[in-house]
Amino acid sequence: MISANGSDRPTIRELSNVIIDTMGQDQRQIIAAEDSEEDYLIEFLPIKKKGIHPRMFIVHDITGMATPFMRLGAYMPNEMWAIGDKYFGSVDGFTTVEQMADHYISLIRGVQPHGPYVISGYSMGGLVALVIADKLKKAGEAITHLIIFDSIFIPALERHSLKSSDWTARAIDRISQNFPEIGEKWKVKLSKEIRKNLDAMWELDPPHYDGATTLVVPKDRVWYRTGHASDFDTGADDLNGWEHRLSNLTMKVTPGRHDTMFTPAHVKGLATVLKQIFSEFPTPEVRYSLSLNSYLRVLTKPSS
Repeated sequence: MISANGSDRPTIRELSNVIIDTMGQDQRQIIAAEDSEEDYLIEFLPIKKKGIHPRMFIVHDITGMATPFMRLGAYMPNEMWAIGDKYFGSVDGFTTVEQMADHYISLIRGVQPHGPYVISGYSMGGLVALVIADKLKKAGEAITHLIIFDSIFIPALERHSLKSSDWTARAIDRISQNFPEIGEKWKVKLSKEIRKNLDAMWELDPPHYDGATTLVVPKDRVWYRTGHASDFDTGADDLNGWEHRLSNLTMKVTPGRHDTMFTPAHVKGLATVLKQIFSEFPTPEVRYSLSLNSYLRVLTKPSS
């Protein structure tokens, strides 16, 4: 893959243009900003800054990249922010999901200091989002909803046995099938990122969580059952194992399969599912803080 300046080292923008094939001018400007440092990835992308509330925060998948979520901005009315790994393609960075969650909470608080929050994550990002929601809730913040996009809970015994499976190679093979234009240098970057995130994921024992949660699964659920992604089987109609950790869980189905949920062919259908989830949020309580004197003045005010 040859970059625009003649180098054989593609920039973040060029890789993103492969992955994000339909985006508006605002999104292109964001991607262009990432060219300032070739090894730097914008970690906090404003998918939609002028949307309605509640706003939603969404965490990257195993690749560490947040740019695929940008397609949602064209179909969702809500303000949305996507979180990526700023250490993309480096062996440095977060060594545990806990570290990752703590840093991402600092990003989220920079935009929204206090709850209620809507936290979400895709695939591995769903695990990170769960830890974020759990930490915020334990800190006394309100969590309106947790949304996990086809994440899977793997029990400890299976998780440890899967350490010997080469998920990295499988992931790179699938990415190469979907995006054959990606060059060898980017495969190396992705391999480092995926390996690093897998190591962190294998060591995580997801917390028990009783907050309102929706698992969004694709209509085509072969991803976890064909050997392309794992050796851990999950039934066609189950909750991806989350009944063992999430006690207030519902499930919704979106078009596509695990690796195509956010692609142009299916993102509009995914947005429809998200709108339905948002429509089911409880109506915020209206709080009144009138002093007694103010209340009395209201009661005694002459009618016009």
